[in-house]
Amino acid sequence: MNKKLTIIIFILSLNTTYSQTNFTKKIDSLMHQANDLGIFNGRVLVVKNCGIIYDAAIGFSDTNKNLLHKNSTMPVGSIAKEFNAVGIMMLAEQSKLSIEDTITKYISNLPNYAKRIKIKHLLNYTSGLPRHNKNLSYQSGMQKIKDLKELEFNPGTGYSYSYFNVILQIKIIENITGLTYKNFLQNYIFKPYKIKGGEVIKNNELKPNMAHSFDNDFNETTFEHGGNSMYFSLGDLYNWVKALHHTEMISNESKKILSRSFNKDSESSLGFIKVVNGEIAAQSHHGSGDNYEAVIYVDNVNEIEIILMSNNQNFKLWQLKDAIVNILNKKNFELPKKSIYLDIRGKLLDNFSNGISFYNNLKENHSKVYDMDSEVYDLYSTGNYLMRRERFEDAIKIFHISASTEFQDKGGISYSYSLIGDCYRMMNDYSMAIIYYKKAIELEPKNKALKAKLKTVLSKIESVGQKGN
Repeated sequence: MNKKLTIIIFILSLNTTYSQTNFTKKIDSLMHQANDLGIFNGRVLVVKNCGIIYDAAIGFSDTNKNLLHKNSTMPVGSIAKEFNAVGIMMLAEQSKLSIEDTITKYISNLPNYAKRIKIKHLLNYTSGLPRHNKNLSYQSGMQKIKDLKELEFNPGTGYSYSYFNVILQIKIIENITGLTYKNFLQNYIFKPYKIKGGEVIKNNELKPNMAHSFDNDFNETTFEHGGNSMYFSLGDLYNWVKALHHTEMISNESKKILSRSFNKDSESSLGFIKVVNGEIAAQSHHGSGDNYEAVIYVDNVNEIEIILMSNNQNFKLWQLKDAIVNILNKKNFELPKKSIYLDIRGKLLDNFSNGISFYNNLKENHSKVYDMDSEVYDLYSTGNYLMRRERFEDAIKIFHISASTEFQDKGGISYSYSLIGDCYRMMNDYSMAIIYYKKAIELEPKNKALKAKLKTVLSKIESVGQKGN
């Protein structure tokens, strides 16, 4: 090799190594500052140009302050829903189903409404099946589906991120293959793609590698909703990302089907996807539950992959991901501030008036520590937290506050009114639900999902009236 060319290659190699080292130092500083502030406790992996430039376990595995390690496992929330969606497309590619089929072709003993639901509606959460406020097991979920009298909206006309869609996907997979869902995953996804996890807690006893979850007051929360989730290591999640984006696990056409969402603000089976020239250019997916939280981010154009996992949910993983991306792109970045939501939700639940006083105090005296720029989103999360616990009247008060915050725009106010309408609908106060759905539509007249909700509530009133006659 030419001596001059060898020197050039060597210099370029040194520059690349220096650049990666600089990235690593900045990312490490960011993540440890986040830990010191109390907004990150968990695992983080950053990959650039197919090379790992940062891989760390930061913080504690449990309330006894045992340290996390690189083999620690945690649930990943909604990200696990990618497995069943990919499973459906595997069966479609084997001609064992069509996404245009109605679900009654594969599942018997369902109510009449099920004849209108196609498999494709389950994949992008447009089936019309409602959200359920309480944590559901697979068995209890199937029973709820069978007990359901009617859909929230006509399939394909609206969006509702309901776990019922996932339950039915799993049931279809089991009925077609004759395998339990667990065995299907092991045989067709986990073993072939080197995913070692997928374990579920038994008898409320965690194995040594399973990380407990805890809140910001260091209270154990692992079994807050039953602890029925599968546990994965960060390595498992990375292997999944590589399989999805860089292998023929399913075809590119199947991936594009799973990338379809109802609109730009709704999730697909793979979270939020950007498709360019028929290829998946980027993927972002967030999952949470029982104070665990996870984020995967893939930028196939710039060859960046970021995975964050936490056993101390603070809803800052998204912002930390953005900060890491800025570091890699040599842009300015900021350390996220603490979340209002996580510090007020429990207090509101215990005593609403005291919780509101605490919230007002944070706004007035602690804006340097707490993230007031995300106040509106924290209020949405707080209201939904109260809704899930059937504290609908308190949730309505929170959504009214969210509608009146200083920086709220028409779309945000409309969303607040829509959530208020949801509360009234769940309270069976259809007249008030109609009032707030109409107020929301006035601000967003082109919002199809809102119109579908209004139509459903109007039909409920009509149905009640007919029964009364």
